[in-house]
Amino acid sequence: MPRSFAAAPRRETIFYQNQPLAYTLVFRARRTIGFAVRPDGSVHISAPAGTSAEWVAQQVLKKADWILKHQKAFARRPPPTPARNYEAGSLHYYQGQPYRLRLAEAARPAVVLEADELVLHGPAPFGPAQAEALLHAWYAQQAGPLFAAALGRVWPRFAEFNLTRPTLAVRQMRTRWGSCTPRSARIRLSPELVRARPECLDYVLLHECCHLLVGDHSPAFYTLQTRLLPDWPRWKQELNALPK
Repeated sequence: MPRSFAAAPRRETIFYQNQPLAYTLVFRARRTIGFAVRPDGSVHISAPAGTSAEWVAQQVLKKADWILKHQKAFARRPPPTPARNYEAGSLHYYQGQPYRLRLAEAARPAVVLEADELVLHGPAPFGPAQAEALLHAWYAQQAGPLFAAALGRVWPRFAEFNLTRPTLAVRQMRTRWGSCTPRSARIRLSPELVRARPECLDYVLLHECCHLLVGDHSPAFYTLQTRLLPDWPRWKQELNALPK
């Protein structure tokens, strides 16, 4: 089987509207030219073997507006949130308040709030992996009472609808804050919500309660949600800005 042709990548720069536009160019065994803008804003061009760098530059000029549009779109995106750190001194949240993590060796595991610190006690060796497991377990333990209190605040807004009061469950979810099964009036909430302010928790719970009446995210759903919680966009924005 013959080996496919692929030359070493090369850096090229053209000028468009008096501004430099840099890109990485590689020639490959292909019939058409390919353009890609990556999330870091870098531009990558794959051109057919046998074409010239001058011809590629002309194609890049023709595509310049498209390239700049995508670079600007990526630039507007918030930077990726770094993975949470469980080393001593790292910052963690509980009900919207930041706390510094302090690790303390002890015979029995425990989590204690002391002033501006979250003090995690655990048997030696007690490092970041053990701290992460202990803190997540503590969040889940706090979730039940906090979620019940939130339902007490939110549910009176639904009195006019004569609905069955929902049952709540704590469930770890990778991509959601909550979910609702209207048929069984069961609402599941992520224990990660205990990290947010109570107002953010109330927003998520009200959102899921609205699904007891409207199962989808149609205009009717958002009309209902806005009537029951007019400032919900504020709490949604704050919740989504919570460090991951």
